[in-house]
Amino acid sequence: MRSGEAQSEREGAQLPPVMVLADHIGYADGVRHGVTTYLVHVLPALAAAGVDLTVCFLRAPHAAAADLRACGIHPVFFDAGKWDPTVVLRVAALARRSGVRLLHATGVKGTLVARLAARLIGARTLLHVHDLNDPGAALSAVQRLVARPTDAAVCVSEAVRGLAVSRYRVPPERVRVARNGIPLEMLRGTGAVARHRVLGELGIEPGRPVLAVIGRMHPVKGHRALIAMLPEIVRSCPRALLLVIGDGPERAACEVLAQSLGMSGYVRFLGRRGDVPRLLAAIDLVLMPSRSEGLGLAAIEAVAAGRPVIAFAAGGLPEVVMDGVNGRLVPPGDCQAFGGAVIETLRDPGRRLSYARGAASSAQRFGIQAHVRRLIDCYRMTLAS
Repeated sequence: MRSGEAQSEREGAQLPPVMVLADHIGYADGVRHGVTTYLVHVLPALAAAGVDLTVCFLRAPHAAAADLRACGIHPVFFDAGKWDPTVVLRVAALARRSGVRLLHATGVKGTLVARLAARLIGARTLLHVHDLNDPGAALSAVQRLVARPTDAAVCVSEAVRGLAVSRYRVPPERVRVARNGIPLEMLRGTGAVARHRVLGELGIEPGRPVLAVIGRMHPVKGHRALIAMLPEIVRSCPRALLLVIGDGPERAACEVLAQSLGMSGYVRFLGRRGDVPRLLAAIDLVLMPSRSEGLGLAAIEAVAAGRPVIAFAAGGLPEVVMDGVNGRLVPPGDCQAFGGAVIETLRDPGRRLSYARGAASSAQRFGIQAHVRRLIDCYRMTLAS
């Protein structure tokens, strides 16, 4: 065992039992999102660090739970209706039976339920804010009603910190930032042999520049805007190919748009994939045209694999993408600048190589063991006062 892991285990074993409570682990029909990936990576690492975990989800069972079970974590699904008031009592009862002293909660409903359940059993609450989705004035007022001075929050980026204070009503001095961690070793070793193999499987001729947008196809992720940029990119880089990795409500509209723009030969919709780390071997540039991101897990995975990222400077993305070091940042919503950055990077192999080296180096900030240690520090802070 490495020294950092051993230290994490000693620290985790000193904590009282912790309940991790989330709204859900994924959407209907098996759809996954960034928090799915986060939980699948981090919960086993927390358990391995000695933290006594009870893992719960308010909604119905989801296929992603199999990944947790394979790591020895057996989540509880409460299968609660949207307005089921009894779920607070059920969460409190399970927490009491498990000896839980800290509820680590995420999601708008998850944080509300956790705060109420914690009051019932005399436990503490740590809210985990993963995104910039504003719960709105009404739910913010409810959060104010259930908040306690001892509540604390952990945010995925500095960009999210203000939301924890203004909408989730956590005292500013009790808010910490812990940028998402990932198993970096999963994304290394994407060399020429792996690239050739993946290109062959996808039927892409060697030497063709490959772009990718990765993640759930939701309006906030900017897929339509990116496809609208594609004709200009292709005019300057005629062999460019865009891979759309993921699925969601925007897919049909994006497919129609690509066809109407005459771009069907320059974009491929791969749908949901469970092998993104492997696919990254074949990708030259990862594109993040999001209008809002709490941090940007796809960007973290890209830099961990040594892949440059072109992104709008939205939300927490500037905390992952360093302009001119591991990719390019452009003003949010400036599609002309975004397309220009893609073209400039594709046309300049030396610049692309420099960004790739910068990406591999900057990824060290997102190691999962460092993230686990930060979470354990947040647990201790929440429990201490």
